[in-house]
Amino acid sequence: MTHPLETLLRCTRRMLGIGETHGSQSMPARLYTWALEMATLGRGIPRQLNGEQMLHLDPQCRFLGDSYEPEVWFWLKQRLQPGDVMLDVGAQFGLYAMLAARVTGPFGKIHAFEPAPDSQAVMRRHLKLNNLANSVTLVPAAAGEHSGEALLHMAGTHPSNTLAPTGADPVSLQPVEVRVVSLDDYCRDQRITPRVVKIDVEGWELNVLKGAVELLAAPGTIFLVEMHPYAWESAGHDAQAVADFLIAYQLELQPLTGQSDPLREYGEVWIKSVSQSD
Repeated sequence: MTHPLETLLRCTRRMLGIGETHGSQSMPARLYTWALEMATLGRGIPRQLNGEQMLHLDPQCRFLGDSYEPEVWFWLKQRLQPGDVMLDVGAQFGLYAMLAARVTGPFGKIHAFEPAPDSQAVMRRHLKLNNLANSVTLVPAAAGEHSGEALLHMAGTHPSNTLAPTGADPVSLQPVEVRVVSLDDYCRDQRITPRVVKIDVEGWELNVLKGAVELLAAPGTIFLVEMHPYAWESAGHDAQAVADFLIAYQLELQPLTGQSDPLREYGEVWIKSVSQSD
């Protein structure tokens, strides 16, 4: 569902020939964001993602339609229950975190890890707009093999923010020092055992998994991971290193988005024990 005034403003922008790209900070883009803020009285633009209860989003998220990775969301939703704990690693604006919080309810908790300051600000606003600040804990950190600090290569609120050096134009990707925590350390400190661990970290997934070996061995904990093989070289490893890790911990990948070879094709996977049934 799109706000009628948003539709009107979008049509006006197109009639005037004003182009726009995701994350643009051009003057027309900033004016368009301001106009949406005024049109919605600062209450956010409405989106009914995947047919779920309405969410109100920051106008920076206007590129989103009402369909948001539906096959992945419905797979995840089937495995969440009221009262569950979930880790959302690389949560960006908190969209999955908010959808999940509506399922886990007031007695559940979503821990949303996001190291990029710009994305954190948008997520905080989302949690306030949707009255979910008590259900979602924003963890202002990246996840990795060891707790400490690292350089995040940032492109503002663009989803390509990554801890893996990319060789991209240094003007478009700015390095920022961020806090890093291992998921095992975090869960031990918080005294929690998550039902689901969702990971989307733009090529840094092996590093995150190496810091989560206790969770990977925990019965009943589900790992949903977005695999980015094209970015692994920048992260300092290759597909064989991922395969070796899986073998060492008796894990296997179940593709969820049609990949024939999840170690070489981008997509979502369920990481599970080789002895675990579907």
